Amino acid sequence: SLVTYETNRYSVPVNRARQDVIVKAYPFHLEILDGTTLLARHARCYEREQDLFEPLHYLCLLEQRPGAFDYARPLKKWQAGWPESYHQMLRHLREQWPEGRGVQEFIRILRLHERYPALQVQQAIEQALSYGCIHLDGVLHCLHQLTNEQTLAPTMVEPQHPSLQEFGN
Repeated sequence: SLVTYETNRYSVPVNRARQDVIVKAYPFHLEILDGTTLLARHARCYEREQDLFEPLHYLCLLEQRPGAFDYARPLKKWQAGWPESYHQMLRHLREQWPEGRGVQEFIRILRLHERYPALQVQQAIEQALSYGCIHLDGVLHCLHQLTNEQTLAPTMVEPQHPSLQEFGN
């Protein structure tokens, strides 16, 4: 699931591996397309023989093979920059389900980055840890709480019709 361009290798989603793609190179970035569908966008690298991974491209594969999680090169750099709450969540899940299911659950939590901004996922993980909801459903619940707070419904105005006055109080 890597595309080679000028000696460097750029990742594409693993479900698009071994398929023909179009690579568009620009001065500061590279776009990898399947026809007109954008599959990946990477900062362009002018060094030689580099591997440029987008960790999200590999999560669905790691979900199927959680034993490879600790050794996956695409995740190493990302893991180093994780907030402490991610490491804490992973530790708790490994303790709760030591047979590998905990890592699988954590990968499902990481996949939330595919649909939500990183800061929201981080806040949801921190909130789930504080509530003791250490699983995907707990993080999802917190994410929904966070996203709903940002789009609060307008408050109800006092009814003007005399027959509705008693319901407004």
